[in-house]
Amino acid sequence: MATYNLKFNKDDSVIRHVIVGLLADLNSKLSFKRQLSNDNRVIVDVPFFYSVSGDENFLKDAFLFSNANGVGCDPDGEFADGNYDKVPRGIVNLTSFAVDPAKLVNKRNLGNYNRINEQGFMEGFVAEFQMIPINVGVDIEILVSSQLDLFKVTEALVKKMYKANFYHVDAGHIEDGTYRISSQYMMPDDYTQERPIEYGFDDKGNHKVTFSLEINSFIPDFNFETPMMNKFKVEYFALGVVGDYGDPNNHLSGMPVGHVYCDNSTNAKWEYNGNSWVQIGVCDNSDMGELLETREEVVNITKRRKQSNRMFTIGNSQINLEDKLTDQERTMLGDNYNVTGRDLPFEE
Repeated sequence: MATYNLKFNKDDSVIRHVIVGLLADLNSKLSFKRQLSNDNRVIVDVPFFYSVSGDENFLKDAFLFSNANGVGCDPDGEFADGNYDKVPRGIVNLTSFAVDPAKLVNKRNLGNYNRINEQGFMEGFVAEFQMIPINVGVDIEILVSSQLDLFKVTEALVKKMYKANFYHVDAGHIEDGTYRISSQYMMPDDYTQERPIEYGFDDKGNHKVTFSLEINSFIPDFNFETPMMNKFKVEYFALGVVGDYGDPNNHLSGMPVGHVYCDNSTNAKWEYNGNSWVQIGVCDNSDMGELLETREEVVNITKRRKQSNRMFTIGNSQINLEDKLTDQERTMLGDNYNVTGRDLPFEE
């Protein structure tokens, strides 16, 4: 199975994707340098984790942890039993969530999304959607081991991340639709620095930098136009068909030439010409011959519109090819190009 086919319960949570994107963006940007010796200077990366317990002493798979009751009951001889808190590290905690109605736009916009089709491949589609603007508030706490590191990480925050920051996340479920969401946040102007002055037996003496962020993002509300199951009742006669398809095209095929179809809902009369059904008038309840069979059919009708529906052609403009035109009279669209559009194969 390909990696894009893997499905998880966490896939369709937009808020989770926004938080994960923030953690990835912070992880890739924040670091500072430390001089270990006269000839050795290293870069110290500051990893960021999401607080799952509300306390800074949380468990994380990345933390070093081994005990005799672990996998195979075989403790790692390089480390003592117990958990190790990584320092420096950053902790992100969700504090607020709100919808910003002032930024709400018209919902009848066309947007692109990708989903897995019936053959198991990813395919592009287009549908109407509404981008609901949201504000996600988080508190961030960065723990370091010394006051000097406290100064360095604060300077790194200002130099590398002040002021606007952008990132993108891919959200959605592959069976419904996946899409890309843009998010942004701005670094604050004030940073609270905490350093321990008094120590006790239970104190770890952590130095902290704390600040708050507000992430501006969106929750897309797509009208995916999911497939619908319609049930039809059809009666087959010797000279034609009676049913409630409405338009028999795409439903009835391979009928004898000259056979008619009468629709119960619209009373329209259609005739088959060998390739398609053509409406020829109104049913007059004429005798269609002997009743051969009555069926109830369940048909899957999809309204999904593929992304490749809209077609454009780019080529040299005929206006620019006329010799009588001067340079001032020629068009200024790119490299003497014009753009023409083709009709859409569906109704918008």
